[in-house]
Amino acid sequence: MSNIHIARNHQSLGSFSEEAVRECIHSGRFMASDLAWREGMAEWKPLGEMAPQWGMELPPPALVPAGMDETPFEALPVEGNSPAWEERERLGFFAAFAQTIGDVLLRPTQTFATMKQTGGLANPLLYFVLLSSAMFAVSAFYQIAMTTMNIALFSSKIAHATGLPAGSSFSVSLIGSVLLSPALYVVSAFISSGITHLCLKLLGGAHRPFETTFRVICYAQASAAVLNIIPICGGLIGMIWGAYAIIIGLKEAQRTEGWRATLAITLPGLLCCGILLLLGTAAGFGIAELSHQMGGGMPTLPKLP
Repeated sequence: MSNIHIARNHQSLGSFSEEAVRECIHSGRFMASDLAWREGMAEWKPLGEMAPQWGMELPPPALVPAGMDETPFEALPVEGNSPAWEERERLGFFAAFAQTIGDVLLRPTQTFATMKQTGGLANPLLYFVLLSSAMFAVSAFYQIAMTTMNIALFSSKIAHATGLPAGSSFSVSLIGSVLLSPALYVVSAFISSGITHLCLKLLGGAHRPFETTFRVICYAQASAAVLNIIPICGGLIGMIWGAYAIIIGLKEAQRTEGWRATLAITLPGLLCCGILLLLGTAAGFGIAELSHQMGGGMPTLPKLP
């Protein structure tokens, strides 16, 4: 049977086996008002309503013995078992790939709420590099095909400069980019995750370490890159869907608010746009002033007597 997801106060608290849920109910750590969900259910429902259907009894509330402190819920171990990619030895390589893509794109809330918080960076990085590089190769193939069909758009100067037929140098450069893409994606994974985690930390939304943010970025971006197989508009759709998956992922995995997660991924872009706007404005004023000094302007006509 699938694990049971528990939530309290609109915050996902993790995924637990039936035995763990039963023990937490009897120990008083789970309450009847907590929300529960498992695969096959259309919506979240109170645990007090679902527990009897799952063969679990809800005991009457008990007093905490003197001298004993209640264990805070957040201190309970979370049995994260997502994504499927990290279970590929059991599920199979391609089955784990397909299930992870589907879970991240179609069920991001449940997937990232139960994402494994530990285990190192190797698994998410491998998933990110393999899938992103493959999708980049697909995009390159589309571009080469479009170049071949629209060969007249390329200047003959390219052929003279490279000694290759028109369009061939473009194809060669794309193939070179495909071969270099795995190394570039490794670098980009750490840079984008580092910037996002720093912004999240500045906004007070980083409640878990860098590894958690790194996992969210890798799984969300790589899964959304699959949409590049859609010609022409696939890249744009993938960018939007990837941003949505990252926001949901950070919200669930870092246990933060949605607005903090949204700002964390948009703030770097806004800052870059602001800097470029300031530089462009300053350059424009500088060019205008230089032109005025060099040109001197048209002399005025003398006044008639």
